[in-house]
Amino acid sequence: MYLEYFGLTKLPFTISPDPDFLYPSPGHQEALAHLSYALTDQGGLICLTGEVGTGKTTLCRALMESVPEGDHIAYIFNPQLSPLELMQSLCDDLRIAYPEDASLRELYSVINQALLDFYSRHQRVICVIDEAQAMPPALLEQIRLLTNLETHREKLLTLVLVGQPELRDVLARHDLRQLNQRITTRYHLNLLTRDQVAAYLNHRLSCAGSEVSLFDAQAITDIWRASEGTPRLINSIADRALLGAYATESTHVTRAIARQAITEVLGEPYKPAKSRRPRQLVQSSRGVQLVAENPWWPKAAMVAGFFMVAVMAGWLFSATNTSSSDSTLTSGLSAMQGAVKEALRSVDETDPNQVLADSLGIQGDPCDEAGAVCVRSDWAISELKAIGQNSVVRLIDGRWQALAEYQGGYAGEALVHWRPPVSYQSPLKPGQTSPVVRWVRSELGITWNQDWTSIGPGGVTVAADPDFYDPLLEQAVAEFQITQGLKADRIIGPKTLMYLQASAE
Repeated sequence: MYLEYFGLTKLPFTISPDPDFLYPSPGHQEALAHLSYALTDQGGLICLTGEVGTGKTTLCRALMESVPEGDHIAYIFNPQLSPLELMQSLCDDLRIAYPEDASLRELYSVINQALLDFYSRHQRVICVIDEAQAMPPALLEQIRLLTNLETHREKLLTLVLVGQPELRDVLARHDLRQLNQRITTRYHLNLLTRDQVAAYLNHRLSCAGSEVSLFDAQAITDIWRASEGTPRLINSIADRALLGAYATESTHVTRAIARQAITEVLGEPYKPAKSRRPRQLVQSSRGVQLVAENPWWPKAAMVAGFFMVAVMAGWLFSATNTSSSDSTLTSGLSAMQGAVKEALRSVDETDPNQVLADSLGIQGDPCDEAGAVCVRSDWAISELKAIGQNSVVRLIDGRWQALAEYQGGYAGEALVHWRPPVSYQSPLKPGQTSPVVRWVRSELGITWNQDWTSIGPGGVTVAADPDFYDPLLEQAVAEFQITQGLKADRIIGPKTLMYLQASAE
């Protein structure tokens, strides 16, 4: 309806995954680079995750369009197939003939032979599996078996698992550790920032034939806040906003038009986010320092002032009115004390250190606490819960939240407050020496025999070092990592140590 009005050649904000409209944000470019790894001979198993509507399917379509002529690609988008139906769909997409009554075992053999034929003709084969987070364990096990199709040098099939953030939790399951360990490349697609949303809107308008921006700055900000940077929601809101501008004969989308579009798309009145009040400075050197370190100081000072007024008023009232009870004054003071505590509790939810300190109930930087360190990670929620450490996680709206209060919307970044073993300093590889080896050996129940004899170069007997990370302990560490669903890299690092600490409790 509005194409001719705005001089557009096609609809710029459809929600269909059209690769021609792919916006090359830094995140999408990096994700596409990871997917393009499938076009090499070292693809193996690739995993792409991202929130609903972030453009994962569009990226997959872009990958499929970039596959060179002669190579083969299959696209599986139904996560509720049976293992037999999965193999049949793979054969259908790759145009591999098979008997109608073929069993799962026979289909596996047919696919293996076809892949060997493709390989002999130097033709790559790629299989993209969408919505993988909804796949049952039996289907994921069948995918693992497909990764076994290989020559003595190269993989015959590259598999790309695409899914929502929950896919990372699924893969972290102990019974799926073999599949998880075979993933060679992983990437998590984040949501768009405010500046990226502005560029995204202009990019799609340009692809549709527009030479000017049709959204004013305030409208863009509201669209970003309402959509939280999700491309699919941005498209729905922007399409409705252009229709609104056309209906009102406006030359561009204003804030009022954008908010009406947001209401129509989301189904509820738009509520603009409250902006944070800027920090204030007190005209004294100590006051400036306090406010700079504690943005809640003005608020707390105000509440404390009211508290002092209440104390004086209560004292005067009780002194002139003997019929009043002490309980009335006590309850009033308790209420004001609660208000002061609540004011002091105010934290900046975009600062992980403040959120972490609040969850621990301490003042100052928790990462500077004696005996503790803060570890940044991209671990799955299930792993963060398994280690049992105090952690905060970043949500898709940019806020940080204590893991204990987490309800959903994980953006793939966490800050873990950890008290490592006293002797731990840095990740340890087999063959290295560190006092933490004794602690690990004790936790795993590996006995150290002081009577062992160690033979050095030239057959010279040397004293055995109890801090040496020896092969016996290396094997025990690898077995522990496997039982916990971790990558068996044999490295004694923060993640392995945290799992050891959790298993000991």
